[in-house]
Formats: sequence, structure tokens, C-alpha cells
Amino acid sequence: MSRLRKVCRFLHRELGFLAVGMTLVYAVSGVAVNHNEDWNPSYERTVTTWTITSPGHGPTEEIAPAILAQLDLDEPVRNVWRATPNTVRVIVPSGTIDVDLLTGRVRADRLRPRPLLRELNFLHLNHSKGAWTWIADAYALILVILALSGIVLVKGRLGLAGRGGVWLAVGVLLPVVWAAVNLYL
Repeated sequence: MSRLRKVCRFLHRELGFLAVGMTLVYAVSGVAVNHNEDWNPSYERTVTTWTITSPGHGPTEEIAPAILAQLDLDEPVRNVWRATPNTVRVIVPSGTIDVDLLTGRVRADRLRPRPLLRELNFLHLNHSKGAWTWIADAYALILVILALSGIVLVKGRLGLAGRGGVWLAVGVLLPVVWAAVNLYL
């Protein structure tokens, strides 16, 4: 076995094990954030409705205590304001609660973090910045080394001169063609 192949096998094996955890984080989160037009990948949205006794009309600061007493909230109130002449909006950490002053109808629109997936998305989208940026850059460099060392590992009809070379060409051409079609046509 050539010296280059031995070095590539060593790098591929050692860095491959190192990259498994990061690959799973980026793969799971990548699928989730790729479909954010269909759902919120970090938060689950719930909308609930119910009815309370209508507090009537009047200044917001006068009717707000009666509304809050009936809502019996289990989280702190950040703000209460008149969204429309007939609607009072209560802002809480998890979302908004709208109260129709004429009917007493309540509509709560709340967000709850998705366990684990929110944290994976946080890392994937690099919201933390700082040191995580360097970790993510190192991971990208490891992927480059894995890709290049993997090319050298297999030889013959399954390697670069055979089927592996076809897959390599497809893997390179796919993003190039996709970008060309979407950017220039």
C-alpha cells in the first residue's frame, strides 16, 4: 500500500470518528431548517380559544385587571395594550393572548421550544457565534479532509477510475448545474 494511501486511511478513520457527532447535528438540523416554510423547526405553535365574561368597554388600564384575573395565567405578563378598539392584547413570554371585549372570546397564540431540535438548530445556524464559529470551521475542514482522503482509499473499478469517479462527477456537477439554472436562467 502506498504511503499516501496509508496516511489517507489513518486520517479518514480518525477524523471520521471525530466527525460523527457533528455530522448528526448538522444532518438532523439541516433537514429541519430546510423546511421552515412548512413549519417552525425550533418552536411548536399552539392556538387555543375559550371564552371569559366580557369585561365591557372602558380604558385599558381599568379593564385589564379584570381580564387578567379571569385568564389566570401561569406566566408573567409583559404588556397589556389595546390592539384594536374591541381587542385587548396580553403579551406573555410564550406568545400573545387576544381578548375580544364584545364577546369575551379569548385566543391564545403561543410558542413552545421543541426539545433538542431547537438546540441543534441553534448550533447549525451559528446563533451563538464566538467559539462555535471556530468549531464549525474546524468541522468544515475535517469534512474537506474526509472527502479528499476518501477519494484515494478505494482503487480500481470501484474507485476514482470507475464507479467512484462517476459518483464524484455527479456530486460536483449537481450543485454547479443547480446553481447555474437557478441563478442564470
